[in-house]
Amino acid sequence: MVRYAVLKGLYDLEKTIGCGGFAKVKLATHCLTREKVAVKIMEKACLGADLPRVKLELQALQTLSHHHICKLYQIIETDTHFFMVVEYCSGGELFDHIVERNRLGEMHARSFFRQIVSAVAYLHEHGYAHRDLKPENVLLDKDQNLKLIDFGLCAKPTGGLESHLYTSCGSPTYAAPELILGKKYLGSEVDIWSMGVLLYALLCGFLPFDDDNIESLYKKILSGRYDEPIWLSAESKRLIRCMLQVDPKRRITIDKLLCHPWLLVGYGDPVSKESLFEMHERDDHCVKVMAQYYGKSVEEMWSQLSSWNYDYDTATYFLLLARRKRGLPVRLARLPLKTKVVVEMLSNDENNAESSPKRPDISNYVALRGKEMTQDDEENLGVTPLNGVDWNKNISAEKENKQEGFLEPVPPMPHRKPHKRYWSPGLDEPPSPVPAKMTPGRGRLTDTPGSSDGNGSTTGCMSPLPGSPRCARKVLDSLERSLSRVRNVLTPKRRNQRAATSTGPPQPVIVPAKDVCNVSTTHSSNPEHVLEQLRHALISKGIDCRQKGFVLRAKHPRLSFELEVCLVAAGNSAPVVGVRRKRLKGDAWCYKRVCEEVLALASVKPLTTAL
Repeated sequence: MVRYAVLKGLYDLEKTIGCGGFAKVKLATHCLTREKVAVKIMEKACLGADLPRVKLELQALQTLSHHHICKLYQIIETDTHFFMVVEYCSGGELFDHIVERNRLGEMHARSFFRQIVSAVAYLHEHGYAHRDLKPENVLLDKDQNLKLIDFGLCAKPTGGLESHLYTSCGSPTYAAPELILGKKYLGSEVDIWSMGVLLYALLCGFLPFDDDNIESLYKKILSGRYDEPIWLSAESKRLIRCMLQVDPKRRITIDKLLCHPWLLVGYGDPVSKESLFEMHERDDHCVKVMAQYYGKSVEEMWSQLSSWNYDYDTATYFLLLARRKRGLPVRLARLPLKTKVVVEMLSNDENNAESSPKRPDISNYVALRGKEMTQDDEENLGVTPLNGVDWNKNISAEKENKQEGFLEPVPPMPHRKPHKRYWSPGLDEPPSPVPAKMTPGRGRLTDTPGSSDGNGSTTGCMSPLPGSPRCARKVLDSLERSLSRVRNVLTPKRRNQRAATSTGPPQPVIVPAKDVCNVSTTHSSNPEHVLEQLRHALISKGIDCRQKGFVLRAKHPRLSFELEVCLVAAGNSAPVVGVRRKRLKGDAWCYKRVCEEVLALASVKPLTTAL
């Protein structure tokens, strides 16, 4: 059974790459273009009062188009779920990028911050306030370009950004003083404060205002006092002070921020808030490729696309456009016939059939297939005629009426029967409860003990009696050989897996040197010793943990995370024992601090990756 049937044939779902309070994000492949996408899955029953925010997020992403804002491709809504298909950013969160390097150099931080300022200025230009700016909501693509995500808390005041807002929302460590006091505020001003905290985190590797006690945290924010590390340049300090002003009227505006001297160093030009993408760009080459695939004219295809319904066609067009801009060939993959889709539609039509038979509606299949269904398609699908009416015969009759002269006969296609699951009893299993088949007039097929395949296993396949016809013997012999080959391939694997898990302890995972993101190395050569040290460190910190193999799942009052002892393959030298970290839920900076303390207690190197 498919977990999300609505996605079948459109996207191939893969691993989960993110999860939140009421949503999870899965990596997927778009079937027509074979491009990677991210699918955000939200269950309506879990949304509750947040349902209007989801709809506002969808509305915002359909309105915005910027090269530093994650692109929306498709929206699918069912009775139980929302599915948002968005651009996949393989570089991960900006937060992990900071943690991996402890802190960023000024040039590196300036490059990233210019991109954030460009995206936020574009948002404000279009009347939106993000209200949840933080490193966890900024992703990196494979080219290290930043993409702003998570517009669930965004706002678009009806009177523009000069209109006041009243809802207190966002993350406490990034919240502006007016939000904490519960006063009315301007969305643009609270975004500027959050950007000041974000820039501080980029340059310092920690937050300006942080405390485990929420009341103490609020006092620090309201005071506006924070430490300025010695490595910060004078110009960096001045810029951060301009943004972290307790009085919102004294904060720098987004227009002045675009041309601030600190942001011009090494660039010369002010930050541009203009998008490099047109909102509804027409590319005739991409439209032509889709038109040829669907059997339409270019104008018909563009007329359908230009309604911008954010359906599968919209997603296909955006992905083709992205490929073209990257200089890749623009083409579509041929989808296999979706037999199950058509059969399910036919069964639905049978349940609702009227007294007079009618041809089943296969428009959804035609749209998925990309061309009009022909007689050969129906025959290849093995579709059973509905209500006793053979539509293939009707088509043939229509062709005979329309054509004159000799009609070349078409050989009948064999009726495709549904696959059966063959039951193969073992030596110690009782015989099948299903009666053996009878071959009319030719004798009976009886169950025989399974024959050995040479490895001590049995095939348990039925063998024909001497009186059976030759074709039946050939078919059953072929089946028996096939089953033997399948068993020879699969059985040793399963046996080896069971032997590995039953005869010895689990072994740590080996991580290639290129995949050492979020991995801390150790001086120990004993993974069991490191695992025990980590477990004792978690217990001493009062953190509950559960162990499964070399993985410790920890639960803190403010977050949950995993620590996995692994082996890091360091070139030709012996593998190094490391600890791989993964935040599952909760505050990111609390996770960073707790991990640092636990790893320090376990005598593990700091969070910075070293090989």
